[in-house]
Amino acid sequence: MSTHHSLLDLTGLGRLKDRLLALGELDATPLMLSWMRIMDDDNRKGILAGTDKDGVPLARVTYRPKTPGGVPLTPEQRLRQRKNLRKGRLAGFGPWVSGLHNNISSSEYRLLGGPPLAPRGRYSRVITNFVTDFDGEPGDKQWIALGAWENVVSPKGVAFLRFHFNGEGQIRRDLRGVRPEGLARARAAMRSWVISEIRQHGTNA
Repeated sequence: MSTHHSLLDLTGLGRLKDRLLALGELDATPLMLSWMRIMDDDNRKGILAGTDKDGVPLARVTYRPKTPGGVPLTPEQRLRQRKNLRKGRLAGFGPWVSGLHNNISSSEYRLLGGPPLAPRGRYSRVITNFVTDFDGEPGDKQWIALGAWENVVSPKGVAFLRFHFNGEGQIRRDLRGVRPEGLARARAAMRSWVISEIRQHGTNA
């Protein structure tokens, strides 16, 4: 499993920071839920656009597709899901219709025209198997929103994304992070939450 996370960092909020912290026991759950949605959206859009964690274009894949544009996905390759889904469903560990642990064969792979690390586009595991969560309880000083890829393994059960992310025997294509546009959305969501909390507790922002 590979993970990336974002911290509730109040740096840069100026006078709002001290007012917020003076409120005492805070519940940042609404902000965490917003951040989780932003992270999921950032991961999906960034991968489909072919960019890494910094928003930089990933190194191109030169050995696929064998024909310009690639061939359409088969129903099995998209787990018999509708073609117009915004995001394919979580493709877990086990004997899925597209192959053991939802793998596809090398010959199938070379025919597909999806972005790097996502040959099946929105049905690829770097998108479908990206899950989010958060850690924090009311009164905590630090809250953490987390994103992770679950059960992206080879037919032999090896979690292989880290090899791509670290460039181990592969061209380095690192997805572990939130892209600049996603970070801007996260900061905007945090500022809105901070102002809402201050106003809710009777302090003029």
